[in-house]
Amino acid sequence: MCLKNLGIHCDQNNVPNIVVLGSGGGLRAMIALLGTLVELKKQNFLDAVMYLCGVSGSTWCMSLLYGDGKWSENLMYLEKELCKNLSNFSWHIRKAIKSLEESSKDEHYSLTDFWASCLVYQILQQFDENELADHREASETGINPYPIYAAVDKEKLNEEGVNFPGTWFEFTPHEVGYTALGAFVSTKLFGSEFENGKLKKRGKKKHICYMQGLWGSALGSIEEILKFIRDSLALFLQRSVYSDEDMFSHRLGSVWGVSKMVWKTIQCALTWKWGTTNNFLYNCPNFQSSYLVKTKVISLIDAGLAINSAYPLVLRAKRRADLIISFDFSSGDPFETIKRTATYCQKNGIAFPKIEDQEMDKENPSECYIFQGDKSCPTVMHFPLFNNANCSGNTQLMKQVMKEALPDSD
Repeated sequence: MCLKNLGIHCDQNNVPNIVVLGSGGGLRAMIALLGTLVELKKQNFLDAVMYLCGVSGSTWCMSLLYGDGKWSENLMYLEKELCKNLSNFSWHIRKAIKSLEESSKDEHYSLTDFWASCLVYQILQQFDENELADHREASETGINPYPIYAAVDKEKLNEEGVNFPGTWFEFTPHEVGYTALGAFVSTKLFGSEFENGKLKKRGKKKHICYMQGLWGSALGSIEEILKFIRDSLALFLQRSVYSDEDMFSHRLGSVWGVSKMVWKTIQCALTWKWGTTNNFLYNCPNFQSSYLVKTKVISLIDAGLAINSAYPLVLRAKRRADLIISFDFSSGDPFETIKRTATYCQKNGIAFPKIEDQEMDKENPSECYIFQGDKSCPTVMHFPLFNNANCSGNTQLMKQVMKEALPDSD
């Protein structure tokens, strides 16, 4: 009906599957995706979108929206509320410390826990304690596009590189798992301990703030990340020692708890431990050929470290994507994501339109590029945020201003 109202006629059994991709780019990507969705709504096109898939900063926008079961209908209001929240400083250090003290008791505590409580909570100005599985209702009514969040396996990315399909790990409100393997487990059981394909021990529930830290863990350089960790730990220790708001005995206990958390965080920094969780495929009899069967623990990180847009997830054959509308919010090469995707598809025998036929000037990009192939592959529309239409010839200057003003990711 949405397409019909736009003058695009198709019968009910031949409705195209339309996907919207949001790239990484920190807070800039989060704000840009929100603005993009608002404009899609104003153009009466949003209701035609089947899947909404994000990486890094775009996942922050998505996870905030799906807390509202009818977000696509309430988008203008949510936009105002989000702008209001971002302009108010509501990060509470005591809440962050309490969360970290509790998280550090877990054997799989990692820098992702620290990142979520200290950086993501500060940037988004809210600590969402709901779970991803709580977004099922918002995904089942048919009112909103279906959400897909991207991560990658840290060890496999290091070993196999960006063109290995088994690197990619996806999250939805219903299931999480390895896209290329077709191996999934209920989202409610993410982090639980499995063996031989059977649940052994339920894991501690992971709140949305933690997931936002996992999906968006690639901001800045390693040096900047380490400096942020050092400064935050020093602040926590100072606050716990010199706080005069509590009784002495309580303060002493707090100092001890914070000290243990600090020590554990330092250990994680020394080993660069991120996104550590139980592997649900451990000794699974149905996947004997998989490298994961002998791996008890995996580490998941920001998918932007592989490809800064989640093409590998939406190109999953069963999703039957006909049209991919990709919004690229990167501050670097505006064509890097689609170039990397083309290489990924070529090396893995995945149908994807040829991109070499079009001239792509990264110093002066146009506002939209359309890549088409035969019927075996989807049509791709690629929209660089920084282009010669909305930047009026000052693309490089605009990039620099935005990069300095907003947290960025690769």
